[in-house]
Amino acid sequence: MSITKTLYSTPPPALAARSRRALTVACLGTAALAVIASVRGEALAYTAGFAPPWVAVVACALGLAGVALPAGHSASAAISWTGVSLLSWSAAGLVFDLFRAAAVVGVPGLPPLVDWLGLSVRAAALTSGVLLAATTLRRVDRLRRPGRSWVVAAWLCAAPYPILKAYWWAGGGLAAEAIGHADSFPYGEVVAFALAAVWATALRSPVPSSLSRTLLVTGGWFAATVLLNLGALAAFGAIADILGIVDGPISFADGRWVVTPVYASWLALGIVLGRLSLAGPSPRRRR
Repeated sequence: MSITKTLYSTPPPALAARSRRALTVACLGTAALAVIASVRGEALAYTAGFAPPWVAVVACALGLAGVALPAGHSASAAISWTGVSLLSWSAAGLVFDLFRAAAVVGVPGLPPLVDWLGLSVRAAALTSGVLLAATTLRRVDRLRRPGRSWVVAAWLCAAPYPILKAYWWAGGGLAAEAIGHADSFPYGEVVAFALAAVWATALRSPVPSSLSRTLLVTGGWFAATVLLNLGALAAFGAIADILGIVDGPISFADGRWVVTPVYASWLALGIVLGRLSLAGPSPRRRR
């Protein structure tokens, strides 16, 4: 049996039942924390633009409803993936929480002020989102291995952010007030996003060693999680700000609109890396 079929085959009933129980516990815990956060009301200023707590409650309800339907039901996948999307938005901003928590114990960076309850909600939402996505994927008998177009998409999605940073470094004025001109060329950004694109290429390539394949998949999932978390904050946060759901820091004056799609490209890159990591590199055949 091929690796592709093994990876995407329907799980044994016992595994499916354990996954459902874990998902149920995670969603109920996430919803309970979100209700407490809603009752609390005010949070720290840095969370302006983050998803309101009630989004996590709706997301968990949709997720549990989606997996409760029969696997072949026409609406099951749509409802489940809507829940995954909303849980991704609910978890967005967790990276900033963690950096602030690190500052509490002395790691330099962001201010050591943390919305601990919000951090708990976002961490729980991320856990529930991962479990819901895994459960939904297991209900699909087989997924096709991603084609080369996914690698092309990775390179395209990796380009906007370093290009924008280089543009600001060169003296470009469009939306420059949002970040400010850099004194040095953004080598770090160029290297980091080029590495993400190269990693995506490696995930689509044949790799002979099982250890190498494991390391590639682990690194791919780590990068995808970070990019999805930050990208969801930009993409969903911008839409919610426009619709008046949140009062975030996003501004569209003086050309600053360009910042939102550039940062939202992180979300697209995270999706691409996640899809390639899900399939993983194929084993190189020996001659």
